[in-house]
Amino acid sequence: MATCEDGIVVTDNFAAVVDGSTSKSSFRMNGKTSGLMAMELVCDALRQLPPDCSAQEAVNFLTGRIRRFYEDHRLYEDAKRHGEHRLTASAVIYSCQKHEIWMVGDCLCRFNGKTYGNPKPVDRLLADIRSDILHYLLRKGHSIASLQEHDLGREWIFPCLKDQCSFQNAEDIGQWGYAVLDGFPVDISLVRILPVPVNAEFLVLASDGYPVLADTLEESEALLARQLAHDPLCIGSFRSTKGLMRGNVSFDDRSYLRVEMS
Repeated sequence: MATCEDGIVVTDNFAAVVDGSTSKSSFRMNGKTSGLMAMELVCDALRQLPPDCSAQEAVNFLTGRIRRFYEDHRLYEDAKRHGEHRLTASAVIYSCQKHEIWMVGDCLCRFNGKTYGNPKPVDRLLADIRSDILHYLLRKGHSIASLQEHDLGREWIFPCLKDQCSFQNAEDIGQWGYAVLDGFPVDISLVRILPVPVNAEFLVLASDGYPVLADTLEESEALLARQLAHDPLCIGSFRSTKGLMRGNVSFDDRSYLRVEMS
């Protein structure tokens, strides 16, 4: 689908889900958003990763691919000054040779009955603020349907969503810093690295479009449908910086990859 900013890559040595970040600016190139372009660049680079690379080497390789794009199109200085203009993606990558999962940003993975995430602290804060605003508006007479047409809560936090880009791959920013693939150096301490147990029968890699990740696609989809039917604005037990808007089938792009271990 042309508007989907998620991608899946499977090679002999790696399996990955890549989630292009929702654009915070009007930047477009050849009709593509910054999130879509970031996803495509990262997916292409994943297919060229050296088989035996470490997490640090992989992150450097993927970062370098985006940086070269900036340099080739004379965008580097603008991207350096304005975080919201960067081509940004998160990724969850399984390395067959290292038998590890590498989580750069807020994608998800699951194995042996447990789900692992790497959420951004600032997203949790802004999701709570959006939830409080929409709950207030509902008490004041706004309908769920009207807020699905015009999400006043997201509109209120949107300047902060743009400003939070200043915390990605930035230095000396304390508790709000987070790692993504955006062409700038990544602090490897913010990349979650998970050894895969030898007894794992399968792995699930997914983007954060699933509020609850299950062992099968069917169950994950059923849980998502139940969540959206119960709380389409995503302001209850599951809080997000965006909800299900009219005309969409979910609150966010989603990708699900199950890897059987041999």
